[in-house]
Amino acid sequence: MNLVKNSFTLLETIVSITFLSIVISGFVYSTYYDNSSNENFMLLNDLENKFDTKDYSNFSKTNQNLQIIKNNQIVENLVVQKYLFENKNIRVFKYEK
Repeated sequence: MNLVKNSFTLLETIVSITFLSIVISGFVYSTYYDNSSNENFMLLNDLENKFDTKDYSNFSKTNQNLQIIKNNQIVENLVVQKYLFENKNIRVFKYEK
């Protein structure tokens, strides 16, 4: 009578466990959910809403002079207001006449 064993050897078990641990740790440390990206998205959404409602309380305001040349002949000078929001990750500005 000839018995055939279908079992893993010690080497195959170690290789399988190593491969599984690499795959599992790859999923754990992947950036599917990044908290800083989520915070930046929420902040950008809030800034967009402030732009729409023209609530510039969190922005610094400066006046700037712009010179526009039309058709290489007509020179037009404009005084615009620049609203700027800046933190370590985001820098957003808007010009408004």
